[in-house]
Amino acid sequence: GFAAAVRAAEATAPTHPHPGTESATKNMLAGPMVAMVDRVRDLIRDARDKD
Repeated sequence: GFAAAVRAAEATAPTHPHPGTESATKNMLAGPMVAMVDRVRDLIRDARDKD
């Protein structure tokens, strides 16, 4: 249902704003790849800051 759609959208959405990707088309094309890069950067930052 709707909740599953929201969870799927959150899982593939970037975690940080990216200027220049305001259009829906750009978000659909770049969003999943940028989201993965954002999450890796977040993990690295969190691991570094934990020490």
